[in-house]
Amino acid sequence: MFELNIPVYGIMSILGMLVALGVVMLQCKRYNYPRQEALLAALITLAGGIAGAFLLRPITKLPDVIIHWEKYSRAPVGEFLSWLIGDLVFYGGLIGGVIAVIFYCRYFKISIICISDIYAPALPAGHAIGRIGCLLAGCCYGIEVSPHNPLAIIYPMRTDGLAAAAAPAGIPLLAMPLIEAGGNIIIACAILIIQRKTKAQGRGIAVYGILYSIQRFTLEFFRGDLTRGVYGGISTSQIISIAVFAASIMWLFIVLPRLRTAEKPQ
Repeated sequence: MFELNIPVYGIMSILGMLVALGVVMLQCKRYNYPRQEALLAALITLAGGIAGAFLLRPITKLPDVIIHWEKYSRAPVGEFLSWLIGDLVFYGGLIGGVIAVIFYCRYFKISIICISDIYAPALPAGHAIGRIGCLLAGCCYGIEVSPHNPLAIIYPMRTDGLAAAAAPAGIPLLAMPLIEAGGNIIIACAILIIQRKTKAQGRGIAVYGILYSIQRFTLEFFRGDLTRGVYGGISTSQIISIAVFAASIMWLFIVLPRLRTAEKPQ
């Protein structure tokens, strides 16, 4: 009687956000941090993250649009906008969320070191669930592999009009989202272990940036989808991974010591 199509990608994305929020609440208890403040920061970070996730793809495609405008100007508006905006981009969400939380902490004079410790394991935990959504939706797929590969997945033919944007049907592909999800869980566990072993605050987010950027840079070589942009043999995400790695090192050895000095009671 009632027909309702609920996209599994959206369900897993929401579930990932809830898992991340749950980890944040547990971290608040560990660090004796007010949950109301952490929740408000999480909502502001989420808003910035969603904006960044939508904006990064058109920003990276803008040069190509300008150079080949004659070609794109002939395309139907709907198809052009779908190609330009299309998917959510994780790195865009990460950048947007970081910018939002920095402004939040500076405006309300909140310790960004404490906030970073609370968020550090939540990011990879929530991202791991989101990547399962990618696996089920047929996006972010891997290269073609042997059908006997234990990490191979074969997608059926799609009938929802999105076949051109999803994984090719009937071909054994490396289950890249599943591999990245497993890696993210390992990163989350590593951060929690490091946070329990050391009293020095602020290192968790650097560990996340370093480990995830290395993981993402490596896994990009095994991606099979062609919408990632390739410049000089490396993808857009690999270029951002290099920047994230460098920023994490700077945070650990330059920014963090200065913040600790600035936040010490006078």
